[in-house]
Amino acid sequence: MNGYRCPGQDKRFWRPEDIFEVRCPFCDKRIEFWKDDVRITCERCGNDIPNPRLNLSCAKWCKFAEQCVGKPVEEPAPQSHEDLNVKPGNKIGNEAKGQEK
Repeated sequence: MNGYRCPGQDKRFWRPEDIFEVRCPFCDKRIEFWKDDVRITCERCGNDIPNPRLNLSCAKWCKFAEQCVGKPVEEPAPQSHEDLNVKPGNKIGNEAKGQEK
């Protein structure tokens, strides 16, 4: 990264609330997260728990974002009715079988 250090990743700029605990939703064990943890595997039950406070919104504007978090994942374009071979108004799935919800 040519000596650049992201202020959000640099622990010198962190606040006390950037390290926090949550309870595992599967076994209720306390899990410590740091603000840059994407996910942590619970030591008790082995489930991967996503960081509920992860915020990478800086990646939208920071010129070093690609070096920091990688290339953005492009969202697939929404499919049109023609792509799905479905005509507007046609029932699909359970609705077509008479199982409307």
